[in-house]
Amino acid sequence: MKSATVCTLVCGLLASHAALADVTMRSKIDYKLGSYLPPAAAEGMNKAMGDSLANGVVLRIKGKRSVSSSGALLVVTDQEKGTITLLDPKGKRYATCSIDEYGDKLKAAMPEIPPQAKQMLESLKVDVKTDKTDTIKGIKAEEMLVTVNIGMEGPMAAAMAMKMEMHMWAATKEELERVPALKEVASYMKAQAAGTDAASMASKMFGQLPGFGEKLKQPIADMMNASSNAVLRMQMKMIMPGSAKMMGAKDPEEPFTDMTTDLVELSTNAIADSVFQVPEGYQSAPLEELVKMMNPARQGQ
Repeated sequence: MKSATVCTLVCGLLASHAALADVTMRSKIDYKLGSYLPPAAAEGMNKAMGDSLANGVVLRIKGKRSVSSSGALLVVTDQEKGTITLLDPKGKRYATCSIDEYGDKLKAAMPEIPPQAKQMLESLKVDVKTDKTDTIKGIKAEEMLVTVNIGMEGPMAAAMAMKMEMHMWAATKEELERVPALKEVASYMKAQAAGTDAASMASKMFGQLPGFGEKLKQPIADMMNASSNAVLRMQMKMIMPGSAKMMGAKDPEEPFTDMTTDLVELSTNAIADSVFQVPEGYQSAPLEELVKMMNPARQGQ
Protein backbone atom coordinates (compact mmCIF):
# COMPACT_ATOMS: atom_id res chain seq x y z
CA MET A 1 0.00 0.00 0.00
CA LYS A 2 2.80 2.40 0.94
CA SER A 3 4.65 1.63 -2.30
CA ALA A 4 1.54 2.34 -4.32
CA THR A 5 1.04 5.64 -2.48
CA VAL A 6 4.66 6.70 -3.08
CA CYS A 7 4.35 5.76 -6.74
CA THR A 8 1.18 7.82 -7.05
CA LEU A 9 2.85 10.86 -5.50
CA VAL A 10 5.97 10.56 -7.68
CA CYS A 11 3.90 10.14 -10.83
CA GLY A 12 1.84 13.16 -9.84
CA LEU A 13 4.96 15.28 -9.36
CA LEU A 14 6.35 14.16 -12.72
CA ALA A 15 3.10 15.00 -14.45
CA SER A 16 3.06 18.42 -12.77
CA HIS A 17 6.65 19.06 -13.84
CA ALA A 18 5.86 18.06 -17.43
CA ALA A 19 2.91 20.45 -17.47
CA LEU A 20 5.22 23.31 -16.51
CA ALA A 21 7.86 22.60 -19.16
CA ASP A 22 9.52 25.59 -20.80
CA VAL A 23 8.27 26.13 -24.35
CA THR A 24 9.70 28.03 -27.31
CA MET A 25 7.66 28.66 -30.46
CA ARG A 26 9.41 30.03 -33.55
CA SER A 27 7.37 31.27 -36.50
CA LYS A 28 8.29 32.72 -39.87
CA ILE A 29 6.45 35.64 -41.44
CA ASP A 30 5.52 35.64 -45.10
CA TYR A 31 4.54 39.07 -46.43
CA LYS A 32 3.15 39.46 -49.95
CA LEU A 33 1.95 42.48 -51.87
CA GLY A 34 -0.45 42.46 -54.80
CA SER A 35 1.33 41.76 -58.09
CA TYR A 36 -0.44 44.76 -59.61
CA LEU A 37 1.28 47.34 -57.36
CA PRO A 38 3.68 49.72 -59.16
CA PRO A 39 7.29 48.47 -58.64
CA ALA A 40 8.39 51.67 -56.86
CA ALA A 41 5.52 51.48 -54.37
CA ALA A 42 6.08 47.75 -53.75
CA GLU A 43 9.80 48.27 -53.20
CA GLY A 44 9.19 51.03 -50.67
CA MET A 45 6.65 48.99 -48.71
CA ASN A 46 8.83 45.87 -48.69
CA LYS A 47 11.82 47.86 -47.50
CA ALA A 48 9.82 49.51 -44.72
CA MET A 49 8.51 46.17 -43.47
CA GLY A 50 11.75 44.27 -43.97
CA ASP A 51 13.34 44.88 -40.58
CA SER A 52 10.12 44.08 -38.74
CA LEU A 53 9.58 40.76 -40.53
CA ALA A 54 13.11 39.44 -41.11
CA ASN A 55 13.48 37.65 -37.77
CA GLY A 56 9.95 36.27 -37.66
CA VAL A 57 8.28 35.78 -34.30
CA VAL A 58 9.74 33.99 -31.28
CA LEU A 59 7.64 33.25 -28.19
CA ARG A 60 9.24 31.82 -25.03
CA ILE A 61 7.13 30.68 -22.09
CA LYS A 62 8.39 29.75 -18.63
CA GLY A 63 5.69 29.31 -16.02
CA LYS A 64 3.76 32.57 -15.80
CA ARG A 65 6.34 34.56 -17.73
CA SER A 66 6.79 35.01 -21.46
CA VAL A 67 8.94 36.99 -23.86
CA SER A 68 8.03 37.56 -27.48
CA SER A 69 9.55 39.49 -30.35
CA SER A 70 7.58 42.37 -31.83
CA GLY A 71 9.54 43.95 -34.67
CA ALA A 72 12.45 45.84 -33.15
CA LEU A 73 11.26 45.21 -29.58
CA LEU A 74 11.00 42.34 -27.12
CA VAL A 75 7.87 42.17 -24.96
CA VAL A 76 8.26 40.53 -21.54
CA THR A 77 5.02 39.64 -19.77
CA ASP A 78 4.91 38.57 -16.12
CA GLN A 79 1.42 37.44 -15.17
CA GLU A 80 2.38 36.93 -11.53
CA LYS A 81 3.55 40.53 -11.15
CA GLY A 82 0.94 41.86 -13.57
CA THR A 83 3.52 43.75 -15.63
CA ILE A 84 4.68 44.15 -19.22
CA THR A 85 8.22 45.28 -20.03
CA LEU A 86 9.33 46.49 -23.45
CA LEU A 87 13.00 45.98 -24.35
CA ASP A 88 14.77 47.87 -27.13
CA PRO A 89 17.95 45.81 -27.81
CA LYS A 90 19.28 48.23 -30.42
CA GLY A 91 18.90 51.34 -28.25
CA LYS A 92 19.49 49.45 -24.97
CA ARG A 93 16.36 50.93 -23.40
CA TYR A 94 13.46 49.49 -21.44
CA ALA A 95 10.08 50.54 -20.02
CA THR A 96 7.58 48.79 -17.75
CA CYS A 97 3.86 49.24 -17.06
CA SER A 98 1.00 47.23 -15.64
CA ILE A 99 -0.87 44.84 -17.94
CA ASP A 100 -4.04 46.87 -17.32
CA GLU A 101 -2.42 50.05 -18.63
CA TYR A 102 -0.92 48.46 -21.72
CA GLY A 103 -4.02 48.71 -23.93
CA ASP A 104 -4.29 52.45 -23.29
CA LYS A 105 -0.61 52.89 -24.17
CA LEU A 106 -1.13 51.06 -27.47
CA LYS A 107 -4.11 53.24 -28.28
CA ALA A 108 -2.06 56.37 -27.65
CA ALA A 109 0.55 55.09 -30.13
CA MET A 110 -2.00 54.86 -32.96
CA PRO A 111 -1.52 57.65 -35.52
CA GLU A 112 -3.78 60.67 -35.15
CA ILE A 113 -6.63 60.67 -37.63
CA PRO A 114 -7.57 64.05 -39.17
CA PRO A 115 -11.15 65.26 -38.53
CA GLN A 116 -12.03 64.83 -42.23
CA ALA A 117 -10.90 61.20 -42.13
CA LYS A 118 -12.91 60.56 -38.96
CA GLN A 119 -16.02 61.85 -40.71
CA MET A 120 -15.37 59.41 -43.55
CA LEU A 121 -14.84 56.53 -41.13
CA GLU A 122 -18.16 57.25 -39.46
CA SER A 123 -19.90 56.50 -42.76
CA LEU A 124 -18.14 53.14 -43.22
CA LYS A 125 -20.11 49.94 -42.80
CA VAL A 126 -18.31 47.18 -40.96
CA ASP A 127 -19.71 43.64 -41.13
CA VAL A 128 -17.91 41.12 -38.94
CA LYS A 129 -18.65 37.42 -38.87
CA THR A 130 -16.92 34.42 -37.35
CA ASP A 131 -16.80 31.09 -39.16
CA LYS A 132 -15.23 27.69 -38.51
CA THR A 133 -13.71 25.70 -41.38
CA ASP A 134 -11.65 22.52 -41.83
CA THR A 135 -8.30 21.39 -40.38
CA ILE A 136 -4.74 21.84 -41.64
CA LYS A 137 -1.14 20.65 -41.08
CA GLY A 138 0.13 17.48 -39.45
CA ILE A 139 -1.27 18.77 -36.17
CA LYS A 140 -5.01 18.95 -36.38
CA ALA A 141 -6.11 22.57 -36.25
CA GLU A 142 -9.38 24.43 -36.40
CA GLU A 143 -9.55 27.52 -38.58
CA MET A 144 -11.39 30.54 -37.27
CA LEU A 145 -12.23 33.27 -39.76
CA VAL A 146 -13.28 36.86 -39.13
CA THR A 147 -14.26 38.86 -42.20
CA VAL A 148 -14.58 42.63 -42.02
CA ASN A 149 -16.33 44.28 -44.95
CA ILE A 150 -15.85 48.03 -45.17
CA GLY A 151 -17.87 50.19 -47.53
CA MET A 152 -19.18 53.71 -47.80
CA GLU A 153 -21.96 55.63 -49.50
CA GLY A 154 -21.62 57.83 -52.59
CA PRO A 155 -19.91 57.75 -55.98
CA MET A 156 -16.62 56.52 -54.51
CA ALA A 157 -18.24 53.48 -52.85
CA ALA A 158 -16.91 50.90 -55.35
CA ALA A 159 -13.39 52.33 -55.39
CA MET A 160 -13.13 52.56 -51.60
CA ALA A 161 -14.63 49.16 -50.73
CA MET A 162 -12.30 46.97 -48.68
CA LYS A 163 -12.40 43.53 -47.12
CA MET A 164 -10.14 42.31 -44.34
CA GLU A 165 -9.85 38.59 -43.60
CA MET A 166 -8.31 37.41 -40.34
CA HIS A 167 -7.61 33.67 -40.14
CA MET A 168 -6.40 31.85 -37.06
CA TRP A 169 -5.52 28.15 -36.97
CA ALA A 170 -5.41 26.72 -33.43
CA ALA A 171 -4.59 23.16 -32.41
CA THR A 172 -7.65 21.10 -31.50
CA LYS A 173 -8.15 20.29 -27.84
CA GLU A 174 -7.46 16.61 -28.61
CA GLU A 175 -4.03 17.55 -29.94
CA LEU A 176 -3.19 19.30 -26.69
CA GLU A 177 -3.26 15.93 -24.93
CA ARG A 178 -1.02 14.39 -27.58
CA VAL A 179 1.54 17.23 -27.64
CA PRO A 180 2.31 18.46 -24.06
CA ALA A 181 4.15 21.56 -25.32
CA LEU A 182 0.99 22.75 -27.06
CA LYS A 183 -0.98 22.18 -23.87
CA GLU A 184 1.44 24.43 -21.99
CA VAL A 185 1.10 27.12 -24.67
CA ALA A 186 -2.70 26.89 -24.55
CA SER A 187 -2.76 27.13 -20.75
CA TYR A 188 -0.51 30.18 -20.78
CA MET A 189 -2.46 31.95 -23.52
CA LYS A 190 -5.75 31.29 -21.77
CA ALA A 191 -4.40 32.69 -18.50
CA GLN A 192 -2.96 35.70 -20.29
CA ALA A 193 -6.23 36.40 -22.09
CA ALA A 194 -8.13 36.16 -18.81
CA GLY A 195 -5.76 38.64 -17.21
CA THR A 196 -5.61 41.22 -19.99
CA ASP A 197 -9.11 41.02 -21.52
CA ALA A 198 -7.73 40.95 -25.06
CA ALA A 199 -11.13 41.84 -26.52
CA SER A 200 -11.24 45.10 -24.57
CA MET A 201 -7.62 45.77 -25.47
CA ALA A 202 -8.52 45.51 -29.16
CA SER A 203 -11.35 47.95 -28.60
CA LYS A 204 -8.91 50.41 -27.00
CA MET A 205 -6.36 50.03 -29.79
CA PHE A 206 -8.91 50.83 -32.48
CA GLY A 207 -10.61 53.46 -30.35
CA GLN A 208 -9.87 56.23 -32.86
CA LEU A 209 -11.75 54.39 -35.61
CA PRO A 210 -15.45 55.07 -34.93
CA GLY A 211 -17.24 51.81 -34.10
CA PHE A 212 -14.42 49.60 -35.37
CA GLY A 213 -13.05 48.49 -32.02
CA GLU A 214 -16.46 47.75 -30.55
CA LYS A 215 -17.45 45.63 -33.55
CA LEU A 216 -14.24 43.61 -33.30
CA LYS A 217 -14.60 43.08 -29.57
CA GLN A 218 -17.17 40.25 -29.62
CA PRO A 219 -15.71 38.33 -32.61
CA ILE A 220 -12.28 38.31 -30.95
CA ALA A 221 -13.85 37.02 -27.74
CA ASP A 222 -15.71 34.33 -29.73
CA MET A 223 -12.48 33.23 -31.41
CA MET A 224 -10.70 32.90 -28.09
CA ASN A 225 -13.54 30.96 -26.48
CA ALA A 226 -14.03 28.62 -29.44
CA SER A 227 -10.37 27.68 -29.90
CA SER A 228 -7.66 26.04 -27.80
CA ASN A 229 -5.58 29.29 -27.96
CA ALA A 230 -2.54 27.24 -29.11
CA VAL A 231 -2.22 29.12 -32.39
CA LEU A 232 -0.09 27.50 -35.10
CA ARG A 233 -0.72 29.91 -37.94
CA MET A 234 -2.24 33.36 -38.43
CA GLN A 235 -3.04 35.08 -41.70
CA MET A 236 -4.35 38.55 -42.48
CA LYS A 237 -5.45 39.65 -45.92
CA MET A 238 -6.47 43.12 -47.07
CA ILE A 239 -8.51 43.03 -50.29
CA MET A 240 -9.45 46.21 -52.20
CA PRO A 241 -11.17 45.22 -55.49
CA GLY A 242 -11.81 48.79 -56.66
CA SER A 243 -8.25 49.94 -56.16
CA ALA A 244 -6.91 46.73 -57.69
CA LYS A 245 -8.95 47.32 -60.84
CA MET A 246 -7.65 50.87 -61.16
CA MET A 247 -4.09 49.51 -60.93
CA GLY A 248 -4.74 46.99 -63.71
CA ALA A 249 -5.11 43.82 -61.63
CA LYS A 250 -6.15 40.72 -63.58
CA ASP A 251 -7.93 39.44 -60.48
CA PRO A 252 -9.55 42.22 -58.39
CA GLU A 253 -9.82 39.77 -55.45
CA GLU A 254 -6.03 39.39 -55.26
CA PRO A 255 -5.04 40.75 -51.82
CA PHE A 256 -3.39 44.14 -51.62
CA THR A 257 -1.44 42.75 -48.64
CA ASP A 258 -1.23 39.18 -47.39
CA MET A 259 0.71 38.41 -44.19
CA THR A 260 1.07 34.91 -42.74
CA THR A 261 2.77 33.92 -39.49
CA ASP A 262 3.52 30.19 -39.62
CA LEU A 263 4.95 27.89 -36.93
CA VAL A 264 8.33 26.38 -37.86
CA GLU A 265 9.62 25.07 -34.51
CA LEU A 266 8.19 23.96 -31.19
CA SER A 267 10.79 23.25 -28.50
CA THR A 268 10.76 22.29 -24.80
CA ASN A 269 14.42 23.10 -24.12
CA ALA A 270 15.12 24.86 -20.81
CA ILE A 271 14.93 28.69 -20.90
CA ALA A 272 17.26 30.73 -18.69
CA ASP A 273 15.67 33.16 -16.20
CA SER A 274 17.88 35.94 -17.59
CA VAL A 275 15.79 35.93 -20.79
CA PHE A 276 12.96 37.59 -18.82
CA GLN A 277 15.11 40.19 -17.09
CA VAL A 278 16.24 43.67 -18.16
CA PRO A 279 19.86 43.26 -19.37
CA GLU A 280 22.62 45.12 -17.59
CA GLY A 281 23.39 48.50 -19.12
CA TYR A 282 19.85 49.21 -20.34
CA GLN A 283 18.48 52.69 -19.56
CA SER A 284 14.92 53.42 -18.46
CA ALA A 285 12.83 55.23 -21.10
CA PRO A 286 9.25 56.56 -21.34
CA LEU A 287 6.96 53.70 -22.29
CA GLU A 288 5.27 55.90 -24.91
CA GLU A 289 8.52 56.18 -26.86
CA LEU A 290 9.01 52.43 -27.06
CA VAL A 291 5.37 51.72 -27.86
CA LYS A 292 5.63 54.02 -30.88
CA MET A 293 8.32 51.73 -32.27
CA MET A 294 5.69 49.00 -32.53
CA ASN A 295 3.50 51.11 -34.81
CA PRO A 296 4.71 51.01 -38.45
CA ALA A 297 2.49 53.99 -39.40
CA ARG A 298 4.43 56.24 -37.01
CA GLN A 299 7.63 55.21 -38.78
CA GLY A 300 6.33 56.00 -42.26
CA GLN A 301 5.67 52.34 -43.05
